[in-house]
Amino acid sequence: MSKPLLMIRHQINLGFVLVLIMALFVIFAVVEFKVKPDLLQQQQQKIAENQSELVDLINARLGQVEVLTRTLAAAATSLPKNESIFKDLLPSVIDNRGDSSIAGGGIWPEPGAFSKGIERRSFFWGRENGQLKYVDDYNASDGAGYHEANWYKDAMGASSDNCIWSQAYVDPFTRTPMVTCSVPIHENSEFAGVATIDVKLGDITRILQRYGEKNDGYAFAIDSSNHMISFPFTAANIESNANSLVNVNELATHIPWLKSSLLQINKTNETGLIELHNDKLLGEAAYVDLVRNDETGWIIGLVLPRSKMTAMADSMGFFLMLAIGALLVAVGVVAAVLFRNLINKIQQTTVQVRQLTDEETSQTLRTGRMNEMGELRQAVNAYGEKLKSLLRHLEDVQDELVQSEKLASLGALVAGVAHELNTPIGNALMSSTSVLDANKQFSKKMNAQMTRRDLANYLEDVTQGATIIERNLTRAAELIGAFKQLAVDQTSSQRREFELKGLVEEVSLSMRPSVQKSPSKLEIDVPQCISMDSYPGKLSQVLMNLINNAVIHAFDEQEEGTIQIVASQEQADKVRLTVADNGCGIPDERIKRIFDPFYTTRLGKGGSGLGLHITFNLVTGVLGGRIDVESREGKGSCFTLTLPVIAPHLDDSTRLS
Repeated sequence: MSKPLLMIRHQINLGFVLVLIMALFVIFAVVEFKVKPDLLQQQQQKIAENQSELVDLINARLGQVEVLTRTLAAAATSLPKNESIFKDLLPSVIDNRGDSSIAGGGIWPEPGAFSKGIERRSFFWGRENGQLKYVDDYNASDGAGYHEANWYKDAMGASSDNCIWSQAYVDPFTRTPMVTCSVPIHENSEFAGVATIDVKLGDITRILQRYGEKNDGYAFAIDSSNHMISFPFTAANIESNANSLVNVNELATHIPWLKSSLLQINKTNETGLIELHNDKLLGEAAYVDLVRNDETGWIIGLVLPRSKMTAMADSMGFFLMLAIGALLVAVGVVAAVLFRNLINKIQQTTVQVRQLTDEETSQTLRTGRMNEMGELRQAVNAYGEKLKSLLRHLEDVQDELVQSEKLASLGALVAGVAHELNTPIGNALMSSTSVLDANKQFSKKMNAQMTRRDLANYLEDVTQGATIIERNLTRAAELIGAFKQLAVDQTSSQRREFELKGLVEEVSLSMRPSVQKSPSKLEIDVPQCISMDSYPGKLSQVLMNLINNAVIHAFDEQEEGTIQIVASQEQADKVRLTVADNGCGIPDERIKRIFDPFYTTRLGKGGSGLGLHITFNLVTGVLGGRIDVESREGKGSCFTLTLPVIAPHLDDSTRLS
């Protein structure tokens, strides 16, 4: 017996490898689609908290400037309207103890508010070489005047507690990027001017730079008009000309990897998390977290490397895969040892079973230790003994059933003889009785007066009766001859030449009683010219088995049907003989077993399960042919016999008697 392609031990090894691969895949999927997103969300929340911290730092710095500006506005309202006093006291307030981030500041009264009749009377100091210097250029009569500037007009409608932050710009004199805080001055609840403090953006840039480096990334800021307040100078220069900063669109042309994010900010002015596939400054994929400063309207962006955000998930995934993989390998090694031991015992049992089978010995399996394997071997021994006993019993039963089939066939033959002879013999008996009656009447008339007509009638009746007796006895003799030949054929294995049509008709006569008891009818279509040199007894037994099988199994008790026997000789040395019915058919799950011995659907109802088995053996053995069956459930069945015209010669030892 050939070994299967995959033995159990191979299947176990393959299964373990597949389980390990699937486990690692599941771990990878869980890490990628569950752990990483959850950790990334946590990181995003942490970034949002960090952004809040960054905004708080910037707001704290800007808050100092707002307080300083409100202080300056309060000083302007409390001091007498005296130029020398303003020039002496206000610079110390603006200087804020030498705060270098303060670029300058001043007081910008409404026209006529400081000196009646004087439209431009402002006080502004700008930082130069670390020192504040008074600048009187804004009071020049030429030009539009400071009260026409946007920052001045924006502050007019604000409350005195609010700081109005200007757009980021570049100071035209110092070439320094800065932003201005403007606080309105009110006297007697009326607008009297504006106090301003200019703050260098470098201080904001340093806060952003330190915070970006602290988080292994970088930060930038954009004002409410989409001008860049701060951006790493290694990437781009945020100054565009003498008095303005580059806007988002201009910066996007210099920084292609950040272009989509910058344009999204410019287009929607929305905040949130944006993913970058490749950040040139960080050299990898990154995330941009955008948050808005409500005080200034600035948008602050923090760019972080993706690896930092997913580092925890990656390390956790690697640890899980390593730990669970190692656990699976350890479990697999232990399981492999146990399975190998079990497989060895199974192989030993298999070898012993094969030895028992091949050597046909009564030796039993060695049970060994009474564990599950010992119980299995003990069960195999018990089952083997049971099978041997059953096989001996089946051999005895098979012989009995084969003899029963022969007796049943002979019974069918006897029934056919009785049925067919009943009619001609009965007719002959009735005619002989009529002749005897005619003789009695003739004898009585001879003792009395007899006419010529009485003599003629007597002769006519005797002649007619003798003719009927002769015809029916001749028919009975023919039937007896046919049945005698059929009986001789069935009780011997002798071969002879015969006409197929005559043999089929003889079988039809013998099966007529069985067919007439069923709701079916038998039709024969066999040409006259087919002659065979074969074993007619075995062929008649085959036909009787097939007809009997159709009568028993093909039709219900109330269902009418037809059994057809059709023969043809398409080849000179072959005869095709079919026995077909239009009955219930054979289910697909049964058709493969109909030729098996003892297989019957009428167990306990007179079925032995040997009829078709004997038929198969006769066709393929003695007759040297082939039998095929086609059937569709509900459409009937067709048994096709392909037989040689001249049957093969068989030794006595191979013939079925």
